[in-house]
Amino acid sequence: MSDDTPDLLEAAHQIVVEQLTRLRNLARQGEQQREQQTVELRRIERLLDETTMQQRFATERKLPVAATLAKREQELRRQQEAALHASQHLQRALKELDQLIRQIDMSSTALEGESESADPWVLALRSQVIKGREEERVRLAREVHDSPAQVLANTLMGLERCRTLLQHQDLERLGMMLDRLRDATQEGLHEVRHFIADLRPGRLEEQGLIVAIQEYIRRYTQAYNTHVSLEHDTLPRLGLETEIVLYRIVQEALQNVHKHARGASVWVSLHIRQERLLLTIRDDGPGFDPHEVLRRAGRESWGLTSMRERAELIGARFVVVARSGQGTEVAVTLPLNANDVRS
Repeated sequence: MSDDTPDLLEAAHQIVVEQLTRLRNLARQGEQQREQQTVELRRIERLLDETTMQQRFATERKLPVAATLAKREQELRRQQEAALHASQHLQRALKELDQLIRQIDMSSTALEGESESADPWVLALRSQVIKGREEERVRLAREVHDSPAQVLANTLMGLERCRTLLQHQDLERLGMMLDRLRDATQEGLHEVRHFIADLRPGRLEEQGLIVAIQEYIRRYTQAYNTHVSLEHDTLPRLGLETEIVLYRIVQEALQNVHKHARGASVWVSLHIRQERLLLTIRDDGPGFDPHEVLRRAGRESWGLTSMRERAELIGARFVVVARSGQGTEVAVTLPLNANDVRS
């Protein structure tokens, strides 16, 4: 009876391998589709930028074509919204498919009976780390596209317009256009510097978590003209990984406030209670119904999921309390021990 066991495992392994091959082929098709969607979205955005510039110029000059360009702009915005929705839907599907593939792959490795060095849980964790890095690159690429790349594209179109004005010796409008380009470029440079600072908060490693959060709050309030207060105890220096995670959670929570509760006041606090670090970020925005969000989307938002996963990586408990019309509170509870504290 025991002699038949390896044959059963081999047959089971073969079934898993076949299913993995089909799922990976499906994932490759999805990635190809996502690349096509990205190309199409960029084409629509490029056309939208060009049409917007043309429409503004036509409106300023009171040209008859202004109305036609305005309709064209509205149509392109509808196309952009539909393309974004389709892209987000496909991205969620690909992420869930990737998780399924990794789970099945882990089972396949277990059936192979490999050595301890190829432990399936270790392999799964390694895969998760690699996937997380890739998702971070995608997020960074999207932010670069939405900010610096858009500034450069608009500047390029503005320079083309300046060339035309120069050819017609329309020096008054040329001066106005150059002033606009200068202001837009300065704003773009400001955003790029913030972008670089957010990638690697230098003050975090040098001066600790509180100073880094204070600096981020200062930049946040300047950028969005909103009120954020910070209350904190005197904290010991924690492990660098722990401080990075807590900093990123504050960063993500404040960005969520900007996206979903613009103008809301925010209160951030860090306190130590009974050998636990308590981090809370609370706002007085419109809030939301978590059950309704889950019902519509079938899962938490990407921002909440990111914060939850970061908290769990350092052994912290993550809780979101939100009600429609009553604001939102994000709370992280981290047990402290001697290994967490740096001397």
